[in-house]
Amino acid sequence: MDKNEFLIELSESDRTEFGRVPFVNQGETQRVFSAVWALESQVNNGGFEQYFVSSDGDTAEFAPLALRTIGANTCADVVERALRALSSTPLPASQTVREELIDSAPDEVKDKLEELDQAFFAYPDDLTALLFAYVATYPEAFGPVPTMGDA
Repeated sequence: MDKNEFLIELSESDRTEFGRVPFVNQGETQRVFSAVWALESQVNNGGFEQYFVSSDGDTAEFAPLALRTIGANTCADVVERALRALSSTPLPASQTVREELIDSAPDEVKDKLEELDQAFFAYPDDLTALLFAYVATYPEAFGPVPTMGDA
């Protein structure tokens, strides 16, 4: 098992609150995991537009802090730029309102989000290694992690 496989297994287990407890009700440690996990899976699957309109979009405003918490500072900057490209105010909590915001966004905003998708896909920070290291520092929250080499 490599680090990515471990994180996938962890995300699907009862050792995380990801997908099981509403994001706003999670503790800080769990929120960091959930925000990074949601961001990476959604953006990799359909870019920032998909991330913002998905049910995981409620993690978006917290994602830059979560990324900085695990040491992914460059990625945090990319996410902040995507957030501000879409709106000068925090994204709405309502998924329906976020969908309307994306649907009504002008082409230049959508083009900017696509440009930022590419910046994210360049993986300026190793999110797998950083998230694994974060989880390893909180065994009381996530349980023990296996010792392993790089993924």
